[in-house]
Amino acid sequence: MADGPTAQQWARLRAMRPSGDQVLATEPVEVGGVASLLLAGMDEAGHLHLLIPVAAGPAGARSPDLNGLKVRHLRLETGDVLDLSAPPSHEPVFTPFCREIVEAVAAQGRNPWKAVDATVRAWQSAWKPVRQEMDKTTQVGLFGELLVLRELMIPQLGPAAVGQWSGPDSERHDFVGERLRIEVKTTRKSRAEHEISRLDQLRAPPGCRLLFVSIQLEQSVGGEETLATQVDAIVDLLRGDAAALDDFMTKMASMDWSEEMRSSGALLRFSVRSADVYAVDDDFPRLPDDFRPPSGVVAVKYMIDLANLPSLGMDEAIDIVREANQCGVC
Repeated sequence: MADGPTAQQWARLRAMRPSGDQVLATEPVEVGGVASLLLAGMDEAGHLHLLIPVAAGPAGARSPDLNGLKVRHLRLETGDVLDLSAPPSHEPVFTPFCREIVEAVAAQGRNPWKAVDATVRAWQSAWKPVRQEMDKTTQVGLFGELLVLRELMIPQLGPAAVGQWSGPDSERHDFVGERLRIEVKTTRKSRAEHEISRLDQLRAPPGCRLLFVSIQLEQSVGGEETLATQVDAIVDLLRGDAAALDDFMTKMASMDWSEEMRSSGALLRFSVRSADVYAVDDDFPRLPDDFRPPSGVVAVKYMIDLANLPSLGMDEAIDIVREANQCGVC
């Protein structure tokens, strides 16, 4: 059985993701434990590629593109190749798909174009859409969390910050450290007003400090920031740590992020109006820790207004994050 690309190989290539003039980062695919002429590759956007040397293009019409899978004939300096590509969110399907192609071409000696056509037909149902487009509310909230991850957490904690990002896991707070919790709220309103959706959302566990980050966005077709720009910036920051990068992309996939959103009309564009950090202390507007809802009330939501509350300076917020950085979680 031919080996084909592996999850470990994609992780290595993700850490080598090209930038600038380099088009692809590549590694030979192993066949029977030996490096072959077939290449696994990754482009700047994180798309996965399998490059198969061919003598020429397809004899007839090539396989049509499917959702998340593209088949191309490329002419490189090293010769012609059949290029199969898929976005990173499709790795669980693309990897075994590629292994079947490698087996057919390298082990069985079949014609690459015919082998790809047959395999695409056999796997066609696996490439159907499996998730809905991310809604606007999710995009707004996720944008704020990524902004904090990019601008505050990774610069201070390095790749370990990804492990503290708990927003995709629906925990009480969006960032969880041993001595620090951070809750991020993002709004498109013109005022710093935020909905608190859990009674314990503005409570810190014993021994922990709690910071509240309030982000105000302006949604506009002329906005220069999107989820895609945040993802790209974070990927660049994590480029040297394959494990953290894999963890980040896994969490993004759990939030229904897919590379197809880059060209989707559903992708929102923003300008950041403000981003302020507050200490959740006795002066912060919230329900008291000893508040208990009446019997029969199973959920409470309320709005807070931070318009007249003094925020922390960025230097002070940075110092708090640095000093609280320890291994483990609360």
